[in-house]
Amino acid sequence: MFLALDIGGANIKVSLLEVDDAFVLKSAKLHYPLWVRGVDGLSKAIEHAVALLSCDPKSASSIALTMTAELSDVFRDKKEGVNAVLHKAREVFKDFKVVANDGSLLSPREAADRYMSVAAANWWCVGWLASFFEKNCIVVDVGSTTTTVTPVVEGRVAARGFNDVEKMALGEIIYVGALRTPISSVVPAVPINGLWCRTSSEYFANVGDANLVLGLLKEEEYDVATPDGRGKSARECHERLSRVVCGDGNMLKPLQTKLMARFVYEKVVERIVEGILQVLSRLALEDRCPDVGFAAGLGDFIALSAIERAGLRGISFRNILGRDNSVALTSASLATYLAHSMGVDVERWISSLR
Repeated sequence: MFLALDIGGANIKVSLLEVDDAFVLKSAKLHYPLWVRGVDGLSKAIEHAVALLSCDPKSASSIALTMTAELSDVFRDKKEGVNAVLHKAREVFKDFKVVANDGSLLSPREAADRYMSVAAANWWCVGWLASFFEKNCIVVDVGSTTTTVTPVVEGRVAARGFNDVEKMALGEIIYVGALRTPISSVVPAVPINGLWCRTSSEYFANVGDANLVLGLLKEEEYDVATPDGRGKSARECHERLSRVVCGDGNMLKPLQTKLMARFVYEKVVERIVEGILQVLSRLALEDRCPDVGFAAGLGDFIALSAIERAGLRGISFRNILGRDNSVALTSASLATYLAHSMGVDVERWISSLR
């Protein structure tokens, strides 16, 4: 069996690919806000995440990880962040590999030396996996916090950006997600009572509140702390959304905040469409514009809307790999790539999923 982890600043995703009698891929996600719980507890959190799959790491044929946690402001810079994650992973695993942004699988020592190559390289294996389904496509992975757009051209990962700054500039990262994004960072004003009401810049509500009110997320999928520390019921989301315009749950009706939520949702989709079209515009310059987009992540419903609005045929990885593997596609694709690198014929299994 092959074990893979994506260690982020807000979540740890873990996937296990069993290849003995039949191919079985399963994944889980653990919310671990690094800036709240600290680096010291990261090794225990990694152990907890792996335990969600009832997996003994000592039984794994190979282990690999990728990371985005190095961006957290608990670290002074990316080098410190990468080294800290590697150190905590060493406390849990005897040996493991780290994927780089060119698909190389590095030892921990090599990863420390090439820290900028392994920082936020979790997108590469996603593109690699998608290439087995469509030789020319994009993958739009909407997580709780960020969205990644990864192009594939002629069966090869064709991303142009190799670090976060480059990818943010190129439209390959859009900093909106399905949960943690503050409402005020998406919209400067919302429609209320036939008027445009400015939004407060306070962290009163997030996109998760909007998605839950719209029925696009279930309470159990809202697995991060709420802005006010209260619950995740529709009523409590309504109250938080009311506060975005400096009101409260008694001043506004649920129908009003539902319309506000719809406006926010449309603007989130619009932001992602902009990124997709920016990426496609570069590919079009080379006459290599795909017509298929894969939606993945916790916010795959957002991704699918954006893909189709950008004029592409949308396919949900949820329908191919299952909900949990789509949510944790970064670790699920890494587990598959790890098995492939060890000589396992994963292509035959992937072909059966088409």
